[in-house]
Amino acid sequence: MPRGSSEHARTAKTPPYTSYRTFKTFIEDLREQGVPSRIDRSVLTRFSGVVGTQLTHALRFLQLIDDQGRPTERLKELVHAEGAGRWPETVLALMRQEYAPIFAIDLETATPSHFNEAFRKAFPAADAVVQKCVTFFLYAANDAGVKISGRVLKGRKPRALTPRRTRPAAPPPTRALEAAPSQPQSDRMGRECKKPSEILLVHLDPKQMDEEQQAAVWTLMRYFRARDL
Repeated sequence: MPRGSSEHARTAKTPPYTSYRTFKTFIEDLREQGVPSRIDRSVLTRFSGVVGTQLTHALRFLQLIDDQGRPTERLKELVHAEGAGRWPETVLALMRQEYAPIFAIDLETATPSHFNEAFRKAFPAADAVVQKCVTFFLYAANDAGVKISGRVLKGRKPRALTPRRTRPAAPPPTRALEAAPSQPQSDRMGRECKKPSEILLVHLDPKQMDEEQQAAVWTLMRYFRARDL
């Protein structure tokens, strides 16, 4: 077998290693805008090039699109389930099929070493990639209601993902200024004016953001700091 074909086969067997939040956001977008005839770069414009590539890989691994990027019936069912309140059971059925070797062990009582051995044996990859694959799996399992051993989850228990459409809007950075007693603008600015980059640091917590959100924030920080100079 040619080397390129072997590499493609190895990569195709690697589970999703993108952010699970990114994956779910994409499915929500499809529910709101409709499933297109093909998943290509024009459909992934809200994601960076690297994230878009990782997301496409995830869709292929989960058999949600074919090799030409065309949506499968499974993707359409998943999108419909997201809007019909059947997301957990639909994701569970999907995971049981694509992560069959992992569900072959007792996830509720597995030790970390048992879980890691099973995962690496089923889906061999570089350590850094495997860790991201495991993180995606644990978030998806949590969303699907799968019971995972507390020993496995220790130190990496997934936080609940709040759907975008129900997530309360964050207070604008200038809320404190808007709530201040009425006074001349020049006086307020002189006493309370802060640089945009300082406002971002006060209102954002990197620990509560996924990789894509952090990258966007740091890009914005660099922009504001350049203007501050």
